[in-house]
Amino acid sequence: MTIFKLKLTLSSSTHTNNHILLPILPLEIREQIYSHVIFPEIPEICTTARHYITFSCADAIYGGDPRFPCFLHHNLYRVSEDTRIEVCLLFIRYTEIGLMYPQHTIYFAQFLCTFPGIEGFGAIRRLDFPLFSRHRPDSGRPNSYIELMQRCEGLTEVRVKFEIWYLLMKRLSLFPVNRLTPEELEQQAQQILDLDRLIVTYRLDGLLELPSLTRVTVEVWPRVTVATTSGLKTTMPNGWSVMKGLVEWIKRGFEERGRDAEVVLLEGGNSGLRWPGPEVVVRRPGMSSSTS
Repeated sequence: MTIFKLKLTLSSSTHTNNHILLPILPLEIREQIYSHVIFPEIPEICTTARHYITFSCADAIYGGDPRFPCFLHHNLYRVSEDTRIEVCLLFIRYTEIGLMYPQHTIYFAQFLCTFPGIEGFGAIRRLDFPLFSRHRPDSGRPNSYIELMQRCEGLTEVRVKFEIWYLLMKRLSLFPVNRLTPEELEQQAQQILDLDRLIVTYRLDGLLELPSLTRVTVEVWPRVTVATTSGLKTTMPNGWSVMKGLVEWIKRGFEERGRDAEVVLLEGGNSGLRWPGPEVVVRRPGMSSSTS
């Protein structure tokens, strides 16, 4: 795996009230106005609603001005630098941000570094990693996703997604040169990482060191589809015991540290990324949605 290093230098930019939009109004009133402009479809954004965006591949590929990633398209962000800072920090606080690939953490960190001090990182409240299990850190290297989490001191909610396909001891291919028989598929599909190896492989102990977390959601896609000698076959590896064990391990780790955090286990409605629209979560019969 290519190693990516998070940017450590913080922005030295400063801002004054002279260039803030509507400077005579208190910050609380300005934020209410901003929220109705940038979240017109969610009028109660500052109290009850949620907003979700995915950090775009275009932001990582084209490398434009780090102050203006693709999701900041409203003209309000460009009124002045000081207004951008105020409005962006509001946007960040009330948005769940999805990051797909490890390299996206680099470009997203560069965006957060455009704010004074650590205000950008400190504004993050919710992060989602829908491809978390697809990227195993190299031996001796940290998990780039968890490194980013650790820089966000106000982070309260994290969602990580595991696809059982990527937890198999012997990675199966959709179109292997030598196709398995259905019997061989069933045999190999049951050989998955045990809990200890899962924790070490993905550096999951870092989750327990996030001081402000109040909720961790472990989402699982349990199905594996592989080409066999009898055509495409879908099987359900026995990964639920490992996933339940992981949830219990996270919950126990928080309790040992005197922390009260909710840990939730969900079965995802699909593999890979989520698409815009209502989220559909499928629960297996008899499956508890939380360990609490």
